[in-house]
Amino acid sequence: MLTYEDVWEELLNALEDSGLELFDIQHFIETGSCLREFRCFCQVPDATVHSELKTEIAFLWDARMTASSLYEPVETSKQFLEDTHNLKQVGPFKRSQLSGPILELEIKYYFPAKDFQWAGFLSRRVQSIISHMVEPQNSPEVNFEISVDSDQQVQIHRAYAIYRWPIQLDSYETHFDALGNEISRILEAMHHSGHFEESL
Repeated sequence: MLTYEDVWEELLNALEDSGLELFDIQHFIETGSCLREFRCFCQVPDATVHSELKTEIAFLWDARMTASSLYEPVETSKQFLEDTHNLKQVGPFKRSQLSGPILELEIKYYFPAKDFQWAGFLSRRVQSIISHMVEPQNSPEVNFEISVDSDQQVQIHRAYAIYRWPIQLDSYETHFDALGNEISRILEAMHHSGHFEESL
């Protein structure tokens, strides 16, 4: 079974091999429960330092997953993770259709959005760009984090499209190369789409 270290090391290598620039690589651990969290950001090489067009990749790894990956045989690991997650449906993927222990990577594509009046148009454009480059089950959800001031003006603080990428932990073929290439193509397409305020 893949370990926490296997996953993030192979992921970073694949993102770099796809030509993306990595930054803000983070590891967190909650000392009480030993829950571990990984996240990193990447952008296309010619993007500005503070570009709003970027991708965040993150995943959670709990203490039982650590114990399972280090000390238990594969069969026990499979049963543990299937019981833990109750084979619940996550996004368009049904866990019952995937064999073995599953980890989900959360993929977020951030994009600039200043005027809330254009939120619907931007949502459709982002969904169109991403949907043409991913598997049908990875159709993204677009989110806007907003606030409304005393004058009833809507301010957008963050905008992003999100989907999840499941990997089987009992396999040593993570297919992160495919993910890295996918992220690179999507970011390039968003940069060159002409629908955002930023350009290369």
